[in-house]
Amino acid sequence: MISLHRILKLRDLEIFHVLKDENILSYVVIEDTRNPFTEEDKKLEPLCYMDEEDINKILNVFRISLINDEKLNEEDSILLRSYFADFVNNTNLTNFIIKEYIQEDLYDNEDNIESFNKILANIGSSYIIEEFDERNWIYLSQD
Repeated sequence: MISLHRILKLRDLEIFHVLKDENILSYVVIEDTRNPFTEEDKKLEPLCYMDEEDINKILNVFRISLINDEKLNEEDSILLRSYFADFVNNTNLTNFIIKEYIQEDLYDNEDNIESFNKILANIGSSYIIEEFDERNWIYLSQD
């Protein structure tokens, strides 16, 4: 059984710890790009098999990134992919992409803005979390 611990929630970005048997299985980043699929995205399965016209109708793509310090085993990968696929309401205008990433030093850092930005850079996101007042951090984390 898995459980989630949301460690950051911003307007267009959420970061989670996914726990399995009370151990961290993976970090997960959900980013609302507010953009359509990129040309690189269109080369991915199953998009590469879809009609260009159908792909171009999608105006908003959510990027779901599964990040771990080593490759996930197939069972955990499928579990996380199917679990997080349900997070996005697919419509004729909205869809998502799930990718897996390895960041070897992932668990060597504390959960702070600097380490989150490092994760975002590793997954190729253009999102940068700006520093904000510590009182707002408490509010955002709902502690």
